[in-house]
Amino acid sequence: MTQISAADAELKKSSAMAGVAGTKTWQVSVQPNAELAAHFLNINPPQGPGEATIAPRPDGRFDVFYLS
Repeated sequence: MTQISAADAELKKSSAMAGVAGTKTWQVSVQPNAELAAHFLNINPPQGPGEATIAPRPDGRFDVFYLS
């Protein structure tokens, strides 16, 4: 999985959120640390309860699973 910059992550999330309203699918983003993973989830619009989870990877990065 390719790591992307915070700016690219914001653009990707904004583009995904602009899709068809009411139809959400699980997406994944790999973030380099826990702080950036949390930041990603709080990008407007922030994820709500049950819409995201963060899982540590063996290489120290974090998988961020979110609905969009």
